[in-house]
Amino acid sequence: MTQRSDARWQVCGDTDVGRREHNEDAFFCDDALGLMVVADGVGGHQAGEVASQVTCEVLARDVHRLGDLESAIRRANLEVRDAVAAGRGKAGMATTVVAVQFDGARYELAWVGDSRAYLWDGQLKLLTRDHSYVEALLEKGQITFAEARHHPRKNVIVQAIGLQDEDKLRVGSNGGHLKAGDILVLCSDGLSDVVDCDRLAAILSLDEPLEKRCHELVQAAVQNGGRDNVTVVLVQWVGQDSATETGAAVDPNVVWRYDPASGDYHGLPELVQPGLPVADDAGPRTAAPRRARVAPRSPEVTQMMSADEMAKLRRVALELPAKRRRQRIMGLALVALLALSAAAAWYVFGPIGGA
Repeated sequence: MTQRSDARWQVCGDTDVGRREHNEDAFFCDDALGLMVVADGVGGHQAGEVASQVTCEVLARDVHRLGDLESAIRRANLEVRDAVAAGRGKAGMATTVVAVQFDGARYELAWVGDSRAYLWDGQLKLLTRDHSYVEALLEKGQITFAEARHHPRKNVIVQAIGLQDEDKLRVGSNGGHLKAGDILVLCSDGLSDVVDCDRLAAILSLDEPLEKRCHELVQAAVQNGGRDNVTVVLVQWVGQDSATETGAAVDPNVVWRYDPASGDYHGLPELVQPGLPVADDAGPRTAAPRRARVAPRSPEVTQMMSADEMAKLRRVALELPAKRRRQRIMGLALVALLALSAAAAWYVFGPIGGA
């Protein structure tokens, strides 16, 4: 457990190995920099813990020198790849990351992969959008939120530090002002995958010290059967009201929000059709071919899906209507041929059994 504070905010972080053999997560909190980072190593025996540690080191070193979080994250992507060539870590290692940097009450968020940031202000608000296969389905309205929670490919990510070419790395961004009493939550998917929003909200709303709530969140994941490493960083603003200190407060973009009073979610995509995502210019959405839901090779390990693999799945979805049209035409042609044959037989031989 790490706890830090200054006159403006309180910060604490905690991590647990879960049921893994070793912890590939890393986190970093620095009051002087106003920087907090959670990185979730990918790769298991491919030294994911090295990738997550390198990422924290690069962000701590370069975020001010480069001027913003996105530039520092892109630098980390290069250095994780370079570390393998230099003999640090192993080929295939990578990490997801979510980071926040404060300037007074104003904060900038950036992320890659499926590590998340939530805002707690009496409601639980998701501020990051996963770079994952399942999020692509959910955003397109192809599956429900409940299906996303239990999807057999929920561990498949499409972006990670260390495995992307520089021009293909997508860095998500968001930002806003933290109001007095609000809590910003950074976490690895070891928390978000196994602890429901009602439980997250219940713990965050406790009248307990921040570090105790942070520890409770981590333990909730462990006790709920989570096998993955779990890491949480909490940041609570305790300075002046953000609007007083820095001018008009800016609200972050919210992916969806959970209201613990009603138990309702707001802002989730409307369900369109079950199946795979389709291209934006593909016209009407169509159902994808039915697939047997086979669990991934190792459901406890994060796996990467390349952009080429995603494109192939989209092509399958787009090609389906044409294939069905061909099958329908062939079926109608066969029916017509049989009808013509029957008519010809009646004309030549007369009705069967006739006088």
